[in-house]
Amino acid sequence: MKKTLAALSLAALTVLPLSGCIRGQSYSSLSGDYIGSGTYNRIKIGKTTEAWVLAALGEPTRRSDLDGGQLWAYEYERTERSKGSVLLIIGGSSSEESSGGTYIEIKDGIVADAWRD
Repeated sequence: MKKTLAALSLAALTVLPLSGCIRGQSYSSLSGDYIGSGTYNRIKIGKTTEAWVLAALGEPTRRSDLDGGQLWAYEYERTERSKGSVLLIIGGSSSEESSGGTYIEIKDGIVADAWRD
């Protein structure tokens, strides 16, 4: 019993100082027009007006003409970066980029279709 307690104490004293020697940080950045799920779910095909879309989402990233209407694109890019080090000797970092968008087809001033990728 005394040997087990001594071994656990020694392990704790060895590992505890190392916890202050581990550093890490991460951050993400977003550019463009990300439309959240709550806002997207309020769009009703065949009912939501062009004016509501402009008021709720703002100007689209880009507009394209379609037969009898327009396609409005709200596109974004997200970058997530993280890095860390142990004892200021061993370090690493990672970066992940993703992109997507919300697309709304407008015909005669009404939303004819909407989707996300």
